[in-house]
Amino acid sequence: MSNAPGCSTPPAKRHKPKNLTLLTFNAHGLINNMVELGQCTKEYGIDIVLVQETLLKPNRPKSCTLAVYVQLRTDRTDAPLGGNAIYYKRSLQCCPIVLSNLSNIEGTGCRLVMMGHRTLVIVSIYLSSSKKLLRSDIEAFLVLRDAVILFGDFNCKNTNWGCAVSYPSDHSLLLRLGPTTGGCPKPTIKITDWKRVSTALEEVDTPALNNIPDVIETTDEIDSTIGACTNHIRVVVKRCSRVISASVDRWKLPADALELLRAKNTALRHGYAYPSRDNRSRAGVL
Repeated sequence: MSNAPGCSTPPAKRHKPKNLTLLTFNAHGLINNMVELGQCTKEYGIDIVLVQETLLKPNRPKSCTLAVYVQLRTDRTDAPLGGNAIYYKRSLQCCPIVLSNLSNIEGTGCRLVMMGHRTLVIVSIYLSSSKKLLRSDIEAFLVLRDAVILFGDFNCKNTNWGCAVSYPSDHSLLLRLGPTTGGCPKPTIKITDWKRVSTALEEVDTPALNNIPDVIETTDEIDSTIGACTNHIRVVVKRCSRVISASVDRWKLPADALELLRAKNTALRHGYAYPSRDNRSRAGVL
């Protein structure tokens, strides 16, 4: 799957969608459903199709293709039946991912870049009715770090939705799964004061820059100089940056606090745009 089309750097013509239309279904044999699947993708403008129980085998690697779609497959090789597939439009900025360390779940995944949203990992999964849903399998998806969305068939039977029997509580693990380790991290954002960065970079009498020779001749000296300058800039930017919580809702602050914030921001803008003594003094007070 790692060599599938789209795994390399996407060409310039590929786009990042703002909205996405997905289709997921258990095929119970994909070959007999290809005509209907092709009609459905055209009628509803499907961007990504996720299929479970394809029943496809590696000896037919080019079977069940769709025009204008990239096909990703994970065929079951150690037993009959099974298999997963994903079809994504070639125009999407999307590429396959390798899913390792899975014990009972069969999965096929891709990573998608969208407009106005963080990168998505979309996975088609299938869990055989004879196997248990393991926490370790779910954690293997969550460590991918991006926003992970799982589509597929967990074979989770329950009398509440018309099944003759209910599966044991291990199949409800997905609903109860909490953070894997260390708790759920609080969202943060990094703020960099670029005016301070610019001012700091104007200072040339620093230990890092003083170690750069006046005459640079050899390749090693060029590499050393580039490294010293890069490290100096990195240190300056880090020193002028701070990390704050992204969960603070400023609109929940009291009205007088909001008014003070607006006055402070106005004074700072005036101080930067018109650096007179009065403007600097007012900005400093606030």
